[in-house]
Amino acid sequence: MRVTPSQVSKAMARLERHFGVRLLSRGARGVAPTAAGRHVLPRIANAVEELRATTGMRDDQAPALELTVAGPSYLIANVLPTVAALLPRTRVRGLELAPAVLRSRVAENVFDVALSPGGIENRPAAWTTDSVGTLRMALFARPAFAESLGPLPLTSERVRALPFIGPAKMGGERFVAIYDDCPLSSEERWIAHEAQTIGAGLEFASRTDNVVFGPFMAARRYLESGAVVELPVVGWDVREPLHVLCNGDRVLSRVRTAVVQAAQEVLDGRGGVEPKASATVVASRAVMGLAPHPAPLGAASTASRGDLR
Repeated sequence: MRVTPSQVSKAMARLERHFGVRLLSRGARGVAPTAAGRHVLPRIANAVEELRATTGMRDDQAPALELTVAGPSYLIANVLPTVAALLPRTRVRGLELAPAVLRSRVAENVFDVALSPGGIENRPAAWTTDSVGTLRMALFARPAFAESLGPLPLTSERVRALPFIGPAKMGGERFVAIYDDCPLSSEERWIAHEAQTIGAGLEFASRTDNVVFGPFMAARRYLESGAVVELPVVGWDVREPLHVLCNGDRVLSRVRTAVVQAAQEVLDGRGGVEPKASATVVASRAVMGLAPHPAPLGAASTASRGDLR
């Protein structure tokens, strides 16, 4: 059936609550339908057939599995195509959630898999976690503003005075702590504007004289088009571990393996390679005593936890 025993048990329990009768009899010889179950079975089969007819799919076209994956927009955009390729006949559903929101909703069964920078502490017991690599974080600005700042690399003292697009503080029914992993805390720098996601922050920074700190992967499209450039800062080499979390009650082991593989392929460059660094960035990294090109996104390193990603 391509579902876990736990999924089947929970689905049957929901059906029994719905109909108000026992549908299965469990005994020493196994599981068998009760009289009520045999009576209800044709109705359930007809309902399934009607749903298939509504979608216009033949049995051989219908997805064998459905998988809901949640994570920051840049991870969803990069990882989901590979997941779909590795899992034929699986309908993949992507939910774009900021890391802080992702962590706050992991116990609500809104999604099956989470792509979580920094991981999720105190996750439900049924959830598994796999560390698949690291995300490099950096400071970005549009080229004209970067040129106005003078020689690179910048120092932390110079960065303090720059107008930042920081993470938007979340309100509502639950408190959600928001960070962006910048070595300078929100109290140590000038937060001129706020954005809920790194995508919004990068778009904002590409059109205004502001800087934004976030994952290199999220900025790749803007870097390749020349809309933003990286601003090297002396002593800043921040990396964030990426974890793939799966609900063990709903995700098969082979599906978990496929998602982990997809995330690893994206991180090690098979799902996309960092664009070549500009001459200015290469020279700046030399001044800082760093390699001309950053380490691969999947390279091991220490990291902190953030949310504007």
